[in-house]
Amino acid sequence: MNRTFKIKKILIPFDFSETATLSLDHAVNMAKVMDAEIVLLHIVETATFPSSISHAFSGFEKKVEEASNEKLNELSEKIKNESGVTVHVLTEVGKIYKKIASTAKQSHIDLIMMGTHGASGSSYTLGSNTTRVVQEAHCPVMSFQTHSSKIGFQKIILPIDDSQESRQKVPFAAELAIYYKAQVQIVGLMQSGNEDYQRKFKIKIEQVEDYFNQHGVSCNAHYYTGDLAKNTIKATEELHGDLLVVMTEQESGLTGLLMGTYASKVINGSKIPVMTVRPAEIDPDRITVTF
Repeated sequence: MNRTFKIKKILIPFDFSETATLSLDHAVNMAKVMDAEIVLLHIVETATFPSSISHAFSGFEKKVEEASNEKLNELSEKIKNESGVTVHVLTEVGKIYKKIASTAKQSHIDLIMMGTHGASGSSYTLGSNTTRVVQEAHCPVMSFQTHSSKIGFQKIILPIDDSQESRQKVPFAAELAIYYKAQVQIVGLMQSGNEDYQRKFKIKIEQVEDYFNQHGVSCNAHYYTGDLAKNTIKATEELHGDLLVVMTEQESGLTGLLMGTYASKVINGSKIPVMTVRPAEIDPDRITVTF
């Protein structure tokens, strides 16, 4: 089975916070580069009230929805006039992470871009909704912290371990690298100092290098031995990366948590944007990408 990745519709869960605005800035840049559209989604979170006042609150939700759409429409027009990017606006009522995931699927979204830490009081924060969106979304999720202010990507960090799932993210990194004319820094995460293990592992990394070379993507390979998450974060700093691409599940194959210990640690610890890719049941030796 082949796995391809094209970005034509980008979803921005927008709560008017600093990181939501930063995510939108990145999305506008990406939409211009890839000729994509943006969907701005604001969610009025569902609250539970006694039946005696639920009707009154329903009217309040309606007013909030109307006010939100008015602000989003103004923002949409501003983006359209300044960048030429088409922006659709939508306000929904419900549980935040559920509405993000369902809207992404219903609207055929290719990529969700959202902040991992909103402004004080924001509901779109890591540890709750962002974590659940990463786990439940059918498409990749790119998350940003407040210090991810640099727009565009020149060095993509791609950690590869010895699990079968690890190489599934290669075409995703290749797609972004081609459009952004970026270089991919392949980070080989070895878990043993055994000479025979390392020899076989490096053969896998050479196959990844061959894939990028065949698609005209510049790449370099680097090797780290030890803790997967710590070495991933270390590599982003030492190699001066500006985007990290990981799988949602722990790449050693030790799943069982909602998102996986590895992915959770990396998203929390990374100082650069992180794109998480959901694993699929495919043969990693037959990864292809189309353009």
